[in-house]
Amino acid sequence: MKLVHFTTIDSTNAEALRLLESAGQKGAAALRGLDQTVIAADEQSAGRGRLKRAFYSPAKAGVYFTAIYVPSKSIEEPALLTASAAVAVCRSLKDFFGADAKIKWVNDVYVAGKKVCGILAEGHLGPDGKIDAAAIGIGINIYPSDFPAEIAGRAGSILGGANSFGSPESFGGPDNRPQAKNQAGDIRLDLARNVSQKLFDILSDDSKIRAALDEYAALSFIVGKTITVLPVIGDDNSAYAATVLGIDKKARLLVRLNDGSERALSSGEISIKI
Repeated sequence: MKLVHFTTIDSTNAEALRLLESAGQKGAAALRGLDQTVIAADEQSAGRGRLKRAFYSPAKAGVYFTAIYVPSKSIEEPALLTASAAVAVCRSLKDFFGADAKIKWVNDVYVAGKKVCGILAEGHLGPDGKIDAAAIGIGINIYPSDFPAEIAGRAGSILGGANSFGSPESFGGPDNRPQAKNQAGDIRLDLARNVSQKLFDILSDDSKIRAALDEYAALSFIVGKTITVLPVIGDDNSAYAATVLGIDKKARLLVRLNDGSERALSSGEISIKI
């Protein structure tokens, strides 16, 4: 794994896609050479989330990074990348902070009822029109920040502040967690490396991906809950209520509508009162 660190960048995903595009023009070998490269930044000036939304990425508040994944064959099920990344994040937050992280389908990680992480996987198309590589972007809020009004109600940080899981001092015990060795310094890049390594390990083997999908389903905090589904983003008239039944092996959300019919959702957006 190779980590490239920027103090400030427009977007780690944008940089990763630029690298993939440049390498792709040179051939398959150059593209493969980027596999397991991680682009990390302390701040993003144009961070983005799903549906081209801005992703709040202030300096010194979190870590924002993109893991480049270039498999030996084309990527047929990109949703599995997002699910695998969410599991990797949850594992690392447990290791570093003892945090009981949960997942909100499809790409958000929550701790103590607040969103602390967003994930955005974007594909690179090869000459045959198939996805031959992916940029898996992850942003984690570690330290408290003045969140914009539109996200302040649901966003939180791992350490410090009212919308946080705990304080740095609460993790200074005699255990061997990584943050205990780094509590006097900055743990952001350590966390980026740890999450990325866990993600690459999951993606290295089909059986590990399947196990991660089981873990992804088990970590979901919306199973059994009533949600609002927005199949057409931005069109409130398309919204409907449903009960979450579970998550299948393709990371699709299984829901039951009020009329008793069932659906498997692979796209769209959901909301839930937490």
